[in-house]
Amino acid sequence: MLSSYKRRVKIVATLGPSSCSPEQISGLVSDGLDVARLNFSHGSHDFHRDLVSNIRNAATQSDRHVAIMQDLQGPKLRVGKLKDGALVIKPGEQLLLYPEGADIKSSLNGRIAVPISAEIAQAIAADLEKGARILFDDGRIATHVSEVRDSEILVEVELGGRLTDHKGMNLPGTPLSMPCLSEKDLMDLKFGLEQGVDAVALSFVRSVKDIEILKEKIRKITNKPPLVIAKIEREEAIEVQDAIIAATDAILIARGDMAVEIGPERVPSVQKCLIRSCNEQGIPVITATQMLESMMTAPTPTRAEASDVANAVFDGTDAVMLSGETAAGKYPREALQTMVRIIQNAEQWQSSYSVHREAQPIEGSVLDAIEASAAFSAKHVGAVAVACISNSGSSVKTLSKFRPDVPIVAILDDEVMLRKLAFVWGVRGVVVPKLVPTDDLFSVIEKVFISRSWAQHGDLVVVTAGIPTLTRGTTNMMKVHRIGSGNGWHRT
Repeated sequence: MLSSYKRRVKIVATLGPSSCSPEQISGLVSDGLDVARLNFSHGSHDFHRDLVSNIRNAATQSDRHVAIMQDLQGPKLRVGKLKDGALVIKPGEQLLLYPEGADIKSSLNGRIAVPISAEIAQAIAADLEKGARILFDDGRIATHVSEVRDSEILVEVELGGRLTDHKGMNLPGTPLSMPCLSEKDLMDLKFGLEQGVDAVALSFVRSVKDIEILKEKIRKITNKPPLVIAKIEREEAIEVQDAIIAATDAILIARGDMAVEIGPERVPSVQKCLIRSCNEQGIPVITATQMLESMMTAPTPTRAEASDVANAVFDGTDAVMLSGETAAGKYPREALQTMVRIIQNAEQWQSSYSVHREAQPIEGSVLDAIEASAAFSAKHVGAVAVACISNSGSSVKTLSKFRPDVPIVAILDDEVMLRKLAFVWGVRGVVVPKLVPTDDLFSVIEKVFISRSWAQHGDLVVVTAGIPTLTRGTTNMMKVHRIGSGNGWHRT
């Protein structure tokens, strides 16, 4: 009975060299993959095109609705190609950062030349002030700015180390004015929309304006927009997190760059705050980065990693994400299977250890009142599930906000919309392709549940829907329905 619905928190996994073949992807889907992340910081369009095809085929074969999330690289600050591929830097040394491919204008007397991405050199030079910090390789190398001349930046090394080609740069405490989408991002976005991705994640979001710019670009390309997901990793975004949450479809807590930007000691509290804000607004939230990092090379996680995943579940996250573990690690399937087991165990203890606060219905909202009542009723009558017949998916997301104790079964006539619900806590779904306004809703529900052995005659199912059926924004009915009892109903 609904055994496949025991896990409520969703799993996002990044695909890459370790998980790109049809066989590997089919294995991940059968193990419980909910959302496949395509990281456009790596890989060609041909590579990603094959991934999309393999994901769709695997999902069809498994009769599962797996979403595809395109993760745009964003204005990534990177070191260029170094002369010998690597450079050992010592404290007290001076580095001259200059645009890769350009002639160096400043004196190199006593200084080490380090190329940085030409497309960002001028932009960050305009934003930097003397004393500002520049970190390299996830903060392993730390410097501060001594002087800025046009597009060249002189820095002094505080913390040394080995710097290699194309390592990332962070400018904690420096607001950046560069565009949120690079030329590469725009080309990748067009490609992703042509491939029919279900969601687009924007890196290094700073404000609501960044979200609005991405949505505008999407509207110019397609009239069937995917979800827009804001990656929270910069200080500016954290300061206006509630406005960003309200403006977007989902949030991704990118803890890697966030730790470099704000300090690792702040990440746990920021994570909890973001999750709580998303829960209160009914916006899906993904917790990401290094969740099972040791499984890149080991078949089992550390105890700290297991606790990290479990605590994200207790916090109330909608989804957790695997990055390098599945994209490039030695044990991609084992990592996903481990994630499933940790989530399931944590969810068994959710009521004892969860810090998730019970959501309150929005005053005056019929939709919130209906779905909150459905969650409450399902618990108190012993229902096997809440069946939510929806047109746009809004009622399903609202129901999830109230965290019912039983599975949420979304019944829609749109495969694309159902895939978008793959990010939402507790939701699984069924496509009924010929659902029409004249259908007997309860006959449809009974057919769905009995044909899949999700319920038996006599079981209770709480049903929410809109009358007339399939009219957008009309959820106005809840019924506690007994399977096999006939089709009478009462609105509440």
